[in-house]
Amino acid sequence: MRDAIPRLFADVTAKLEDMHMIAVEGQRRDNAPDMQRVLASQLRMGVASLDTSLATIKRRLGDDHD
Repeated sequence: MRDAIPRLFADVTAKLEDMHMIAVEGQRRDNAPDMQRVLASQLRMGVASLDTSLATIKRRLGDDHD
C-alpha cells in the first residue's frame, strides 16, 4: 500500500504543474474577461482536485492529524 504513496505525490505534482500553466495563461494581458473566468474556474477545480489527492495521501498514511 505504501508503494502507492510516491505515485500519489507524482499525481499531485502533475496537478500543480497543470495549475501553474493555467495561472501563467491567466497573466496574459489580452485575455478576454470570459477567458479569465474560465481560467479562474479551472484553477478552482484544480485546487479542489488537489485537496482530494492530498486527503487520499493522508488517509493512506493513516494520519488523522492536520
